[in-house]
Amino acid sequence: MKQIFNNNENNAIKDKIFTPLYGVKLQDGLFCEVFHNNFEYLKKVDIDAALYWFRKKAGKNAPGKPYRGHFEDNIKGQTAGMILMGAGNALRWEKNKELEDIVNTIVAEMKDCSEDDGYLMAVPKMQFGTLEYPHYVRIWLTYGLYGAALGGNKDALEMLRKWQDWFNQCDDLPIIRYTSLSFQGVVCSPFVYNTPIGKKEDIEVTQKYYEEDWRLGQFIMRESNCIQKRNQPGYEPHPHGTELEAFEGYLDLYRATGKYYYMRAVMNAYQMYKEEWQHVGGGIVMCEFGDSHPGCYWLAPPRPYNELCCTSFWILLNQRLHRMFPEEEKYVNEIETSLYNVAIANQDGKDGIRYFAWIDQHKAKGGLVHCCCGVGTRLFGMLPEFLYSVNDNELYCDIYNASEFIWEREEGNVSVSTRTKMPYDGAVEIAVTTEKAQEFTVYLRIPEWAAKSVQIYVDGRPAAEGNPGSYVAVDGPWEETRRISFELEFALRQFKYTGAEQVYDRNAEPPQRYERFALTYGPLLMAVKGKDNDREFAPNGIDEQFYMGMQSEEYLSRLKKAEGMPVFEVEGTEYEVVPYFAIDSDTRFSCYPLFPVM
Repeated sequence: MKQIFNNNENNAIKDKIFTPLYGVKLQDGLFCEVFHNNFEYLKKVDIDAALYWFRKKAGKNAPGKPYRGHFEDNIKGQTAGMILMGAGNALRWEKNKELEDIVNTIVAEMKDCSEDDGYLMAVPKMQFGTLEYPHYVRIWLTYGLYGAALGGNKDALEMLRKWQDWFNQCDDLPIIRYTSLSFQGVVCSPFVYNTPIGKKEDIEVTQKYYEEDWRLGQFIMRESNCIQKRNQPGYEPHPHGTELEAFEGYLDLYRATGKYYYMRAVMNAYQMYKEEWQHVGGGIVMCEFGDSHPGCYWLAPPRPYNELCCTSFWILLNQRLHRMFPEEEKYVNEIETSLYNVAIANQDGKDGIRYFAWIDQHKAKGGLVHCCCGVGTRLFGMLPEFLYSVNDNELYCDIYNASEFIWEREEGNVSVSTRTKMPYDGAVEIAVTTEKAQEFTVYLRIPEWAAKSVQIYVDGRPAAEGNPGSYVAVDGPWEETRRISFELEFALRQFKYTGAEQVYDRNAEPPQRYERFALTYGPLLMAVKGKDNDREFAPNGIDEQFYMGMQSEEYLSRLKKAEGMPVFEVEGTEYEVVPYFAIDSDTRFSCYPLFPVM
């Protein structure tokens, strides 16, 4: 398998860069910790429970009991897909015998369950077109089998191609867009198309049976309420932030066909989410079964917002856009902030994955088997893929985390070693080593969140300067080991809350509204908590816990940073300010503390 997969020959719109399929190894640091927590989480999932329905359908002994609840009672087989997504992607970067055995066992049992025509789901064919089977489980098993193939399984790709061929002819196609969450299905076949086993039919079937022209038209015309109102024929109107996954698919259709109306719809939807549906820190407010409207920006649990599924699809949409437009830093900025402030923040250690990234009052406990566990374990397994991008003559350093990357080139392998304590410190050193002189360009990302322009040094000498929100080029020749160094200064920024959950001083006549401000430090969303977590700090007349008792400008001046850590004390108070991702489920906090009425 080549280090990158390039489908440009089959696509009308070409990717300019590609992300590696293997060759990156995480070193000590936050990403490495999260990556290995994911290994332990996956080992906690009961394999017999995940395979129960596959074994039953195959007429085999099925020891144990299946997981109960919506995610296995109604969408049977999703847990097996979840494990394959996480474990398969993780194994392409680092070998682990226990996870390899788990992946191989699941793929073998699915193969035994599959039918001669390629159908391999755990439900009978007559049930395939009901509930969320034709969309939800199909995309999970598709991601899972491809992940298993990347992780080294020899049967997974052949099974996936045979199953996709079955789907391209299946009886349910005429009604498939009218079933539950049908927009999830838009991404599945184009995803297969952009793998080594893709066929033209995968695109044609998607266009014919999934494309919702009326929906694309709503986004092309930027209808103000179209995100929270989905007037779908057939099954109930079902708006959901996970429709972002469909826009991954529509972007793939644009790449495959060159038809620009796909791109107009995708970019308009993208901007609408950015302008009215994205929380500070990157989370997506829109979710299913909630009373939402543009600009609502819900905060208080248990409202459904900042769902990890929505953020996962947002990250992967931005990854596609980065491959198409690598000169635009903003797409990687979205990936980075979403990883830190939603994805990593929703990993509950080694024991579970949270559903929602609530940013006020308290976090949820993590679960073991639900939809956000699936997308979460996949993201954690993919983490090394987000650090670097390449083409024949260019290396993009996208997200800075301690890592080693072996870049395979015809001219000879290039070793890229990144040393940094990010996101705890902005100093970065990148050693580029070649066995013989080579010509290529290294593009260094200067993040939008940086406080000022950045001086780049090569072997200790000034070589370039980059501004926030851009990439800066460093040219060769590259020979032996050359060292690039620079320091990113984290900007402190405040964001005023404008959403629906305003807080009033009811003792005032008339009641006065408190101000609410969030704080970011570089890429990190910050949270205010009490040093003594049991104490209450609110004045009379309000229910929220964290009242700063000073104007927001004074608050900034009182922040005193701890040595070597992105942790601040607020002088003269009982508060400290810490990265939101570091908050646990037992800690009271707020990312939007209260400030006095102006």
